[in-house]
Amino acid sequence: MLSGIYGPPQLKGEERQYLLGQFRERVIKVLTFAQIAEPGTYSEIREAMAHPQAKRLIISRRARLSSANEYLRLARKHHLAFTTVDSPEFIGPVGLVVAADEAVDIKEVTVSNRTERLLAAGVPQAVIDSTGRGLCKACLDLLKRVAPEEIPNYHRANLLDWLIGNQCPCKKK
Repeated sequence: MLSGIYGPPQLKGEERQYLLGQFRERVIKVLTFAQIAEPGTYSEIREAMAHPQAKRLIISRRARLSSANEYLRLARKHHLAFTTVDSPEFIGPVGLVVAADEAVDIKEVTVSNRTERLLAAGVPQAVIDSTGRGLCKACLDLLKRVAPEEIPNYHRANLLDWLIGNQCPCKKK
């Protein structure tokens, strides 16, 4: 009788509310809204999209799509279907999910915070904050040594950077 009032019962309802409608066993990696909003892309999500069983990218409509554009571009590159979802039932901080069509054996689906990880590796905060900007050879070498997965989020500083006044953060005083 109550199923008529509240709709049919759902299998693993709370889990699916937290993971944008996906079952946990099908999830490869997730990002929070705060992580989506950060400049650059997470290497863990790039790797998840390249996973042989990855089939779709799901993004909450509560996430700023301008921030998620790079992830949408990566999904197209990896031939993943992508969709945005919006439901008052979706709870929690998860804003992006890379999922498979069947169960995958992934123990940890959450991604650690990039800033905390890079600070622990010895990358200066000024370099972390310069994601997407040009860096000098010394700063790029530091990244290659301690966090090579972050290199796609930066580029070598060039003449254009110099002309528009963008300096490597290690050169700023």
